This record gives sequence, structure tokens and C-alpha cells, in this order.
Amino acid sequence: MKKTIKIFAMAAMVLALASCEKHDLFDENTITGAVGPEAYWEIESSAVKAGGAMGFTAQYYSSQEDIAYSKVWYSISQTLDKAVNCAWLSHSETSSIKTQQRITQEIAEYPHMEEFWSDSLHAYTFTDAFPVSGTLAPLTWVQPTEFDSAKMITYFGETYMQDFKDAVKAKMTYTTYKTNYIKLGLMEDFKQYTDSSYDWNVSPDSTVAKYYHFPLDENGNVQAWVMDSMNYYWEKVSFEDLILTQEGKYDVTYKRNYSLDAELRVYDVKGTWSKTISKEIVIN
Repeated sequence: MKKTIKIFAMAAMVLALASCEKHDLFDENTITGAVGPEAYWEIESSAVKAGGAMGFTAQYYSSQEDIAYSKVWYSISQTLDKAVNCAWLSHSETSSIKTQQRITQEIAEYPHMEEFWSDSLHAYTFTDAFPVSGTLAPLTWVQPTEFDSAKMITYFGETYMQDFKDAVKAKMTYTTYKTNYIKLGLMEDFKQYTDSSYDWNVSPDSTVAKYYHFPLDENGNVQAWVMDSMNYYWEKVSFEDLILTQEGKYDVTYKRNYSLDAELRVYDVKGTWSKTISKEIVIN
């Protein structure tokens, strides 16, 4: 009885293997699609003027179906570069953000012609151009000699100037208060806010070891009346005071630039298409 079961099991296995040879599950479940034309292109430059046109040269062929036409598609991205630097002390705020403004869309179509065939290339080739909108011109506001608070709010936001001022205040020291309050004409001298000590770890020479600071209380903190005065005059300091350089420029930068991610798509008569490697193009 056991021998009979073993023989039956082996026979079933042989049948299963034979069935696999005739009906390969991998082959039956593999999805194959239509093969599109082969396509390649080169653009004139990596940059183009807003409102201008980008020239290109295309090559393509198909081993399956006749070619129908080609199309240029591109998406649009925006890059915002911002920078603000304080002239009083070391404090800088910078950012660079790139976002897609428009998804890939059809821009221009080019009909296929048999006269495009090149015996030397063994492919069709043609040269043409596609348009770039004039509304994509860059915008720059870099270290102006005249400050414009309206532009500052538009480009950086309603609260930015106050937020920047608060961040700078957190870094202010005796020296920066003294230097800039006198420079702005907020006070004639700083004597009443000045005390001195010696750091003998720096040097045994008293003229070297001596340093100046705000008057301190018994706990080593700046006396309250001193900070009350510093805060009072701080309210008279404007954002533009903080970023005005010795050269008379306001150290703020805002740049808005656009770029394209362009590709050429080649279609055959059945609507099957393939595309080239995309090209990034900066608009200037």
C-alpha cells in the first residue's frame, strides 16, 4: 500500500513539472507594452531670456511604426534666494527654496517629415525652437542704496523685520550697544553705563587685563536700570539701521528666478511615444 502511494505521488510531481514547461507562470503574467520611437536631443544653451526661444536639434527613429510628430513639454520651477545680514554683529539669515510652479505641459508640436532622414545618422533629424514666456523674467533686489519697507514686507513677510531685530537684540553686548548707540547719536557718551574689571588670566599687565562691561549687581548680572536704558533706546533703532553697511548699502538680497525642465517627446502613428532626457534651462 505504501509503495502504491509513493508511486502515485511521483507521477503527480512529473505531471506538474510537465505542466510548468508548457505554461510558464512568469511568461503568462508578464505585461509587455508597445515600443516607442528612440529619441535624442540637444539644446542650444542651458539659459534663455524670458520671452525668447530655445533652439534645439532632435534625432529620432522607430523600428516599429511610422513617426507622426514630436512635441516639446516642460515644467516650470521657481527659486527664491533670500539673505539679510546685520552690520552691527555676526548675524545672517539666508534661505534658498525651489518649488514647482507648473507641472509638465505641452508647449509646441513639430510635424514629422520624411525629408528629415539622414543617411549618415541613420535617423531622422531636424532643428527648431520652442518659446519661453516673457512673464518668467527674474526679479532681483540686491543691496539697495535706498531702503524700501514696502518691498521688504512683500518679499519677506509682515513680521520679518521685527523678528530679525529681536534675533539681533539677543546677541547684543556692551561693546555693540556702546559703539552703535553713540554712532546713531542716541547718546553722547557711555560712561554711566560702563564699569571695568581685570582678567588676570589674560595677562599680568593691568592695561591688558582690564576690560569694560555694564555695571553688575551682587549676583554678576547687569543691573536692571542699565538694561531698562538699553531697551528704551533699542526701540529707537530701526531695522534698516541694523543692516546699513559702511558703504551705504542695505545688506538685503531677494532673488526670484525661474527654470524649465524640458523634454522632447516623439510619437508614432499609433500614439505610442518616448521621450528624451530632460534638460534644465535657467531663464535670465
